[in-house]
Amino acid sequence: MRKLYAAITVPRRPSRTGALMASALLVTLAVGGHRSALAESPVGCLAGDWIAEAVAFVTEETGVPPPDICVRSANPAYLMRLVLPAALDSTNKEIVAAVYVPATHEILLADVLDPGTPLARSYLVHELVHAQQFAAHAHERVSCPGVLEGDAYATQALYLRAKGLGDEAFLLQVLGMFQSACGYSD
Repeated sequence: MRKLYAAITVPRRPSRTGALMASALLVTLAVGGHRSALAESPVGCLAGDWIAEAVAFVTEETGVPPPDICVRSANPAYLMRLVLPAALDSTNKEIVAAVYVPATHEILLADVLDPGTPLARSYLVHELVHAQQFAAHAHERVSCPGVLEGDAYATQALYLRAKGLGDEAFLLQVLGMFQSACGYSD
């Protein structure tokens, strides 16, 4: 049986497309030094107001609450191993910022992200949309996985705009448009 993961990848160094370069810049801006926001709950899931805020935003924007999920922190190398190799372009040296794992109802965020920043929290918003999609079995009805990415990037961009990060929102929205174009390749 094939494993399904919804992941958001970003390049480590500039690539051929401006959208991917913008994505790298966004992850760089999301990495920081605040570790206090990564407190764990007794069951090993991360806890904090930042998670509740992201869940509330996704619920308000989509009209549907995300399913119950456990948010965990993970090493980017571990996240890379989870994602299907076909989803990564090794020439761009992409890293995985976040992954939704439907089988375990977990969202894994790269431990280099600082959830104290709206940009880093936007990756949680993105993955919460994927959690909604999988709960509704949307992945079984779409013409290509890029359609799901387009929806997740659009909600992520709305979140960034609401936080006053219009330029970053625009760049992620463009990235989402590229990924949602079924059959697109650069």
